[in-house]
Amino acid sequence: MVIPRLALCAFVLALGVEAAADNKPDYYWSAGPSLPEAAQEIYPAVLNDEIFVAGGLARTDQNIKVLDNVFVLKDDVWQSTTKLPEPRHHGILASAHNKLWLFGGFVNSKRGQWTNSDSVMMLDQKKGQWISKTPMPNPISETAAVSLNNKIHVIGGRSPAGEQNGLWHDHKDVGWHGVYNPESDIWKTAASLPIPRNSACAVTYKQNIHVIGGRQVNGDNLDTHSVFDVATDSWSSAEPLPQAQAGLACVVYRHSIFVFGGEHFIDEGGVFAQVWRYDLQKKNWQQVSVMPVPRHGLGAVTYHNKIWLIGGASAAGANKTSTVVSQLTSMK
Repeated sequence: MVIPRLALCAFVLALGVEAAADNKPDYYWSAGPSLPEAAQEIYPAVLNDEIFVAGGLARTDQNIKVLDNVFVLKDDVWQSTTKLPEPRHHGILASAHNKLWLFGGFVNSKRGQWTNSDSVMMLDQKKGQWISKTPMPNPISETAAVSLNNKIHVIGGRSPAGEQNGLWHDHKDVGWHGVYNPESDIWKTAASLPIPRNSACAVTYKQNIHVIGGRQVNGDNLDTHSVFDVATDSWSSAEPLPQAQAGLACVVYRHSIFVFGGEHFIDEGGVFAQVWRYDLQKKNWQQVSVMPVPRHGLGAVTYHNKIWLIGGASAAGANKTSTVVSQLTSMK
């Protein structure tokens, strides 16, 4: 694989930062197989030892292109599989009951490219089609979704603020917390996210769900770290992220939460490069690395004992959408 010169420089710099202290880095970066098409605002999922990426967006010249491609990684090679029924960005994937599910996202309409959707779809791989299921009670996008106990929790995000639904500012933040049972195709409601927000990331650890960062439609980025206890149907606050980030990605890896990327719109805007690790036993954060190619709107999964960072954009907004796939491996 050929790594662009700028990316290679950043890659070497990242390694140098880690190795400077004792020449024995705790984490090692490598390049994974690039996406076949540049995509950002994606939420990949792992199912049956395969990584799936669906939809997203990219800037073409001065226009934003909404994507309908679905790619699956098999044996370290990306392949095309059943396309989405329509182009969609910010649609979030989750796996449960040995199936792949997609929730919400923005679609094109006469009103605009930010038409919020209440869709719930399941990929039938044998028939090669996406099957519509019971929709969410309200259109929700830029949400967080996790699988736990064979159910899928959809938490927070953006919903239409009124009758208008098509442009970026037609939406409001919600704290809605829905629990979808894939087996019965039924929705139930759990305790709402205490601080409504969008563009956060979420992970599960044991019987808790961690929702980290995000932003508000009429506000700034947040450093909020909220923890949901499934047993008590209640939320509590945990140590905040060291800096306010949104459009970020996170995974659980070796009993810690790792957080990557995100964007801000201060001054001319920018993308965060720091890699944060939250020790789930010590309950504290520390910076452990620097992303070789900082991005926002990226996807993150754990796969084959590595963290995979997929796609995203290396500039704030819809600019510099990327095909880059980075891999982070613990050397401990």
